[in-house]
Amino acid sequence: MKDVNLIILAGGDSRRMKFPKEFLKIDDEYLIHKNIRILKNIFDEIIVVSNEKSHYENLDVKVVRDIFYKKGPLAGLHSGLTYSSKKFSYLLACDMPIVDLNFVKFVISNIDTKFDGVVFEDENKKILPMNGIYKNELKTLLKEELLKNNLKFTNFINKNNFKILPYEKIKKFYNEGVFLNLNTQKDLEKLKQNEKNSF
Repeated sequence: MKDVNLIILAGGDSRRMKFPKEFLKIDDEYLIHKNIRILKNIFDEIIVVSNEKSHYENLDVKVVRDIFYKKGPLAGLHSGLTYSSKKFSYLLACDMPIVDLNFVKFVISNIDTKFDGVVFEDENKKILPMNGIYKNELKTLLKEELLKNNLKFTNFINKNNFKILPYEKIKKFYNEGVFLNLNTQKDLEKLKQNEKNSF
């Protein structure tokens, strides 16, 4: 995609998983490596925000560190946008096991330059920042918020001019699990069991 790249957040701590989530493995392959491999079919620039540069050797991705250390996902987005060469970025986290290229293309098709980005709501109208699109110019506003220690992602989205699409628009994809993330070992085992049962 010409004006859109991919940012994957992989630098956060994971107290509940007991190890960094960028080292999650499913079927003997690191989850983040699998997602990079799949998403290279769409994106010609992939930025991974991580402190583990050696984990991405030979994957042809740009690995960058958080500029604002230990400030959460908003800081990861800020770093990704800072090093991006594109007008827009698609945001994903390293613990999201289900990637659907048709959904990614659908999200990108909703880009409107009048807005700062595109995000979605779940069935309870909760904003879902991941699988969202973010305009590169937001990096300046993100820096201002991070300097004030305003770290809540949904507050940042609500303060700016985002195109927010309702649950009805994504219901099919949502039910397929594209917004699922793995927080605990139990989540990981459940996913593996579900995959086993689907064969």
